[in-house]
Amino acid sequence: MNKKMFSSIITCIVVVLAGFMSGCKEDNAPGGSGAKPSLFLSLPDICNTPDGMTLDPSTGNIILACPNFNDTNFPGILVKIDPSNNWSQYFAMPVHPKTKRGCPMGLDFGPDGNLYVADNQYFYDKDHKSRLIRVVIENGKPVRAEVAVDGFKLSNAVIWKGDSVYVSDTYFDLPDEPGASGIYRIKLSEMQKGTVQLKPNATDPRLIARFTTAANSRNETAGADGMTFDSKGNLYTGNFGDGVLSKITFDENGDVASNKILLKDPRMPCVDGIFCDLKTDEIYVADSEKNAIHIVTPEGGLRTLWMNDDSDGSDGLLDQPCEPLIRGDELIIANFDMPFPGLKNSAFDKHHTLSVIKLK
Repeated sequence: MNKKMFSSIITCIVVVLAGFMSGCKEDNAPGGSGAKPSLFLSLPDICNTPDGMTLDPSTGNIILACPNFNDTNFPGILVKIDPSNNWSQYFAMPVHPKTKRGCPMGLDFGPDGNLYVADNQYFYDKDHKSRLIRVVIENGKPVRAEVAVDGFKLSNAVIWKGDSVYVSDTYFDLPDEPGASGIYRIKLSEMQKGTVQLKPNATDPRLIARFTTAANSRNETAGADGMTFDSKGNLYTGNFGDGVLSKITFDENGDVASNKILLKDPRMPCVDGIFCDLKTDEIYVADSEKNAIHIVTPEGGLRTLWMNDDSDGSDGLLDQPCEPLIRGDELIIANFDMPFPGLKNSAFDKHHTLSVIKLK
């Protein structure tokens, strides 16, 4: 064997090994580029628009919100997914007296043991008809619904911290402040006295943070969307329209000390739901535009866990991911599948799915 032939063989071996190692990293490396999702659940038409998720701390069940915007022949419902991944209807969302629709989005269990659910009426009536609904839990089961807070434009994400619930409002629709959105904080003690009525046009003192969506290629004005807390009590929210991820800190009195951009990166042009892994304080981001899941480090670093082209989701690939949730060593992802201009997702299809990525 001459020297030239030997060199060529070595080069080929190196190329093959490099491709093999790259493929292994792409398919298997947790937290690295390319951790391929698989199908977690395929749901029937009564769950045609999977959205927000939360874990029931008392049972380990996942509670999934299905506003069913894609096929309004079906009412909005909450779904229970048990630890064995069996699903069942959990609760029928109460309908608004004017729109006759119930539209559950973000949701979280409060310190009183009840479930609080954003009721997004914006797609049916933009005049401050969105609400925060309390689903009363007795003996581990939902028994009735009450209006806890009224007067949002588009109530979206819901998260509890201490004695307060935080709710993002994705559109303010202010004529002199296009792209405005924000986060409200409401105390449990106030809601226990009766329905809290917010002042209109973002003038309520419970509004603790404001955001403005910057110009973007989709001409999207939607703003504050998902929310999550890290282990240090800092609050994060993402902007659906321009992909900015913001960090909010609090002083010793619980007042907002700062509201700053943690990350603005063209590789992440859209932020929908977000979830913080409290073991690492890394934030998992559902990017609805790019059919992607990103990971943002506490310092503001960015890496993409997975991204795929337009898909119907039947094989577990992402189909407009809107909400990530960690359960054990699994990253579970709800696929909203409701196309907006400029997203990879081109059409609503018959597959209504949740995806899963193993985190090792």
